Amino acid sequence: MVTIYQTAQSLTPGEYVSLFRLDATSVGGGIFYFVQGRVEGGAVVHDGIEYQPCDVEFEGFEVSGQGALPTPVIRIANSDGLIQSALNTYGDLLGCELRRVRTFRQHLDDGDDPDPSAIFGPDVFKIDRKTSENSVFVEWELSAAIDQEGKKLPGRQVIRDTCLFRYRAFNRNSGTFDYSKALCPYGGSQYFDKQDRPTTIDKDQPSRSVNCCKVRFGEANPLPFGGFPGVGRVRG
Repeated sequence: MVTIYQTAQSLTPGEYVSLFRLDATSVGGGIFYFVQGRVEGGAVVHDGIEYQPCDVEFEGFEVSGQGALPTPVIRIANSDGLIQSALNTYGDLLGCELRRVRTFRQHLDDGDDPDPSAIFGPDVFKIDRKTSENSVFVEWELSAAIDQEGKKLPGRQVIRDTCLFRYRAFNRNSGTFDYSKALCPYGGSQYFDKQDRPTTIDKDQPSRSVNCCKVRFGEANPLPFGGFPGVGRVRG
């Protein structure tokens, strides 16, 4: 089975789809499912759940190296009255949970390669405050759900020069890679050994250095390195 990471790195990944789940049960409401934009055919189904098309703008999801968590802004169209009705009934929906998952059109239930596990995310937020409301759209500022739980980032050991992301595992019986526990997003067909030298598929191993990312993703591309090369060395 092709993973979503392999799909994303292909030359023709397909149509990108963002799915949202707004949980208003904390204020006495229900759960609303909607898909960003107008997907061909109207509503879409993912993992057995129907998502209604809606004009959505989602911005500000940047991770700062200064330790600040992102505070995205979401704007949802008021055209069909659904959001306005929810506001009139349940207030500004403050504290409600918003989840976003991203996938590709072919991984939806009626796609060419349906796979509910082929997603990026979920990204989980809380509605922090309503910043604008008019006849066209409603705008909220969000906060990362992790911020609501008193957690700190990073949630793992800070190591400067070593990537700790779990790499794909080669299954000698099937002759394919197992991605079920992989955190490294590499799904390419170029293979390298622990010295970052080209090798065969069965000897593909990460060196866990920044150069390990460079040979796989290219020096000019963003590198999903699982270490913290920007931290200073500690001298005793």
